[in-house]
Amino acid sequence: MATDRKVQHRQRRLLGLRRTPGRLALAAFRIPLWLYRHDRGWMLGRTFLMFEHVGRKTGRSHHAIAMVLTDNRATGEVVICSAWGPHADWVLNLRARPAPQVQVGRERFVPDQRFLTDQEASDVGVAFRRHHPRRLWLLGTILGWGDLNDDVALDKFVEAHPFIAFRPNAC
Repeated sequence: MATDRKVQHRQRRLLGLRRTPGRLALAAFRIPLWLYRHDRGWMLGRTFLMFEHVGRKTGRSHHAIAMVLTDNRATGEVVICSAWGPHADWVLNLRARPAPQVQVGRERFVPDQRFLTDQEASDVGVAFRRHHPRRLWLLGTILGWGDLNDDVALDKFVEAHPFIAFRPNAC
């Protein structure tokens, strides 16, 4: 098993970002995770969140980082999306079992989780595009999503990438 991972690591491209992240991209994407694991997640503000997910096959706990697309301070709901599509391991894990914990900045909570409909996700995409045009351009360029300023391109993106909302559990 460990040798399989080593072989897979050696075969992974250095800069790949279009379909799967390369080694350099993974290293950069792990910086927010490192900050959260060392109690410095607050330095990221509310731009990134860390969530726990449980392996659907192994039952082991994992942590992942995602960019917050919307942050409703009144309800506490935050929305993220899977940059790598519906078959990312963490998406499949969240479909099998809800996230046990989410942390945004210094706030930790047990979430109520839901997958957004295409219309809700499109609304989130349009709002993100309006409020963060440079960030959207950068993500679209680096990750190969194309120009998401076009409504048709945004709709295709929404259909291919799950959007997930986390809200503090009211219990």
